[in-house]
Amino acid sequence: MPTLKAVRTAPIPVVVPARLLRIPGLLALAASLAAVVPASAQAARGMELALQDDAVLLQRVYYDRDTALRQIQELGVTRLRVNLYQTRVLPDWQNTAQTQPPVLLYDWAAYDNLIAAAAERGMRVQLTIGGPTPAFATGDRRQGVYKPDPAKFAAFAKLAAAHFRGRVDRYSIWNEPNHVAWLQPQKSAPSQYRKLYAAGYQAVKSVDPAAQVLIGETSPYAKKRAAMAPIKFLRGAMCVDSKWRFRCRDGLRADGYAHHPYEFVHGPKFRYPGADNATIGTLGHLTRALDRLKKSGALRPSQGKRIDLYLTEYGYFRTGHRRISEAKRVKYLRQAYSVAFLHPRVRQLLQYQLVSPPVRYTSFDTALLGRDGRLTPLYHALRRVLN
Repeated sequence: MPTLKAVRTAPIPVVVPARLLRIPGLLALAASLAAVVPASAQAARGMELALQDDAVLLQRVYYDRDTALRQIQELGVTRLRVNLYQTRVLPDWQNTAQTQPPVLLYDWAAYDNLIAAAAERGMRVQLTIGGPTPAFATGDRRQGVYKPDPAKFAAFAKLAAAHFRGRVDRYSIWNEPNHVAWLQPQKSAPSQYRKLYAAGYQAVKSVDPAAQVLIGETSPYAKKRAAMAPIKFLRGAMCVDSKWRFRCRDGLRADGYAHHPYEFVHGPKFRYPGADNATIGTLGHLTRALDRLKKSGALRPSQGKRIDLYLTEYGYFRTGHRRISEAKRVKYLRQAYSVAFLHPRVRQLLQYQLVSPPVRYTSFDTALLGRDGRLTPLYHALRRVLN
């Protein structure tokens, strides 16, 4: 850890918006923080409230999208996150082709439609460009996430950014690259991601310099045979050694760091063990890592003096073996929003899923609502917090 120079700063009051005064214990927390938070660490004013539910909003599989957008708007959400895969905008026969067809037949209609519908309700869309990729763009020539070709990925990212220019102002590169479900093989995932990110960042900026490009989108902790700890992954991807010394020729730039700080079992203040893990209760692990990377020259902010956090997935399980009671979900989600709001580096917190999916579709269910659309205690609690 780098040596920090002590600086004397006068304490400042922590200003808490009226909508957050109803969070239990927040006034006491703010009072305690007022005595210790320096002027340089002001609370995250203007933190964005975001939501993602691709099955409902983009694919429109099992719920009415207009109803969903109205319910999301009523929560106070201003951002929607959507995953953009090349396989979603190409026909099946091109996705399975082992040699790239001379002309790729893209269909952007579903994305165009959602972006327009969201804009009508005062919400903007941010896109995570990632995999799975078509067979002609993978290392094993099978549609999926095995060694995706950085050059082909960059060509797709550039085309997407050009198509959405003026309508999408924020992108991130790849979803959970430190998880085996999204990038394989994991042993080489850090170096793979470095190439994918560098190519994707340059591709987007070349056609839309004003657009933000976020790095990361990492999952929160190590999981045997499934996921690499995010900070261990980050060290590998940023080309630093165990002492945080930069070992590559050129550093990378980013407009922010995207992360999924899930804590499925405990409350948001629980300090998940492991210095290389980063849940919502241990975000300091991540910000310290980002500051070390900046100091070494491995990763620098495109603008400003620091790399801030965008927490682009969060939630607690409603069904399945990891489910917790509705009362705990209400309590924990309220706490999570207070933690995020008071963190000086957090710019966004995103609720993952609005509507509970059918089991045949996915077992991952952190939704606010059941499939009948009936408003739940969790929905009402979140609405009271956010409005």
